[in-house]
Amino acid sequence: MRCTLLISDLLLPSGSGSEPYQALRLPVLEALLARGTLKPQPALERDAWLCGAFGVAKQLDWPVAPLTLAADGVDPQHYYWLRADPVELRMERNRLVLACAASELDATEARELVAALNRHFARDGITFLAPFPRRWYLRADRAPGISTTPLARAANRDIEAHLPQGDTALDWHRVINEAQMVLHEHAVNEARAARGAAIVNSVWLWGGGTAPAVGRPHYDTAWGDDALTRSLASAAGIARHELAGSGAAWLATAGAAGKNHLLVLDQLADALRTGGIAAWREQLALLERDWIAPLATALRAKKISALTLVASSSDNLLEATLTPAQWWRLWRRARPLASYGGA
Repeated sequence: MRCTLLISDLLLPSGSGSEPYQALRLPVLEALLARGTLKPQPALERDAWLCGAFGVAKQLDWPVAPLTLAADGVDPQHYYWLRADPVELRMERNRLVLACAASELDATEARELVAALNRHFARDGITFLAPFPRRWYLRADRAPGISTTPLARAANRDIEAHLPQGDTALDWHRVINEAQMVLHEHAVNEARAARGAAIVNSVWLWGGGTAPAVGRPHYDTAWGDDALTRSLASAAGIARHELAGSGAAWLATAGAAGKNHLLVLDQLADALRTGGIAAWREQLALLERDWIAPLATALRAKKISALTLVASSSDNLLEATLTPAQWWRLWRRARPLASYGGA
């Protein structure tokens, strides 16, 4: 049985420095990286890696929007789709920062906000859709000719350098600005502000494209809870299961589910986005204990024939593969996780 772990944000952006890694105790993870076969590659974010693994071709963007839309139960048909996720923008030191994706947004609130956007843009050939309260879409009658920045890369950064680019970019900047005006004045946001919830004062456009062809991956089973993994597995015709709570729990059921498994672990990325470095460090310790350690034990016992770890982020892509025989390369000294950043 082969096992590939796709771990988003295992390595932090290069600008983070080494301080966030200080005093981390990760003996099993660091041993795996030291003794395995390393395959550094050009930086590639999680969604892009997943699309590539399933043979999805890049359009101007990686076409995440039509793929996740299908997972949300809507046929993309022939239209061009963009993710138009609800976000909160905040002014910080004279710059507008994408503070967070909207959380705790319910279906009624999403429906009312999207209805207001659709009334405003009725004459522009643009339709907004919210099949999932915190995952919105924009449908365009024709391809807009822009490239965009994924939400995960733009989060907590000045939006100026991450707005759509291309021949019609200014037209889409206008769409974003007008959407901000519509949302800012909406009663839903007034009510959210009154109870201390994050407001939805903009949409973030990204992941555009038309429905792509999806190829057959090397894996026969995918494990992950997110819409993109669900959609890719379904389109490729492979099995897809919810991710277990730990490596031990996964091992108890994986043997009967397939021979070549892809596990998509987003805990670190989620922690970094919602709780910052402190939450990321805490989640990393849990990842070592609950996932890396039990899978390494199974590898030593030859229950797993090859364990591949893929560390993906906006600044890094590192792949390490370890077999049971390679685990005993004891002469390869472990080095701190921070040393792999920018590899």
